[in-house]
Amino acid sequence: LPEGHRVHLTFSEVSKRGATFTIRKYRPERFTIIDLIKLGTLSTDIAAYLWIMVENLRSILICGATASGKTTLLNAIAALIRPEAKIITIEETRELVLPHENWVPLVTRIGTAEGIQEISAFDLLKSALRQRPDYIIVGEVRGEEAYALFQAIATGHGGLCTIHAETIESAIRRLQTKPMNVPRELIPMVGAFILVARRKVRELVVRRIIEIDEVTGLDPRSGEIMINPVYRWDPATDSFVKLMADGSIILARKIGADGISSEVERRKLILEWMARKDLSRHQDVANVIRNYYLRPRETFERARSELMRLAASVTG
Repeated sequence: LPEGHRVHLTFSEVSKRGATFTIRKYRPERFTIIDLIKLGTLSTDIAAYLWIMVENLRSILICGATASGKTTLLNAIAALIRPEAKIITIEETRELVLPHENWVPLVTRIGTAEGIQEISAFDLLKSALRQRPDYIIVGEVRGEEAYALFQAIATGHGGLCTIHAETIESAIRRLQTKPMNVPRELIPMVGAFILVARRKVRELVVRRIIEIDEVTGLDPRSGEIMINPVYRWDPATDSFVKLMADGSIILARKIGADGISSEVERRKLILEWMARKDLSRHQDVANVIRNYYLRPRETFERARSELMRLAASVTG
């Protein structure tokens, strides 16, 4: 549709109870990471972890069922990438909206009988690799572009994508089978797998990150993929549980275990401040992210002092 919304129609020839239509309307302003924190989709601890992951070019794959919020979460995480990074997005239908100046959005094209050649996600991925991107983001991997994306990640590019799968285990299995055919040896190139789903909480249907697992490598004896569970959602309390006291193995290899803990706490505080101040619009989030990368100490001190004033006003 002209506004960017999507419509799907079926006619009575195939829909025997009558014609049908389905309309998918998009918000003019996409959900940001702060919106998702306030909605309870994830915690500030998880958001801080993901922020550090994308800063360090760790790749993330988001899996879930239809309408589970995969693309919404993908867009929110992508906004945490360094402002100066060159990002190329590849989609069948344009959904992602990023604040980065060096963002190149690419969209596939369906071939026609009139001689218009098809341009597939695989074609666009090959083109993207020639443009020297820092991050390649694929809206959803379904076919041979998955293998090309994993090869790109293996050569040092950051990668973000989604895949339709009910569990992380089924996502890993699907990646290794036709038509994706990603070799098992390349699966550990993904830093973290995220499972997002719809759940009922207090009679409301909500979206939650159900689990986050890191792939730490292949077992040298069995050849099995080694998984490090990092976070789980607890449905009894509608809260998130950190499973590893030492946190991320993937990030520990990159910046050291001591550095992870302190940096997660600093970014948690900034995210909490943004949520309390309702700095949730795309431009607000982009400004804070940019300021933190440019002036981390100054941005942190401002957030801490304003949170302290807010706490004092409540207790007073």
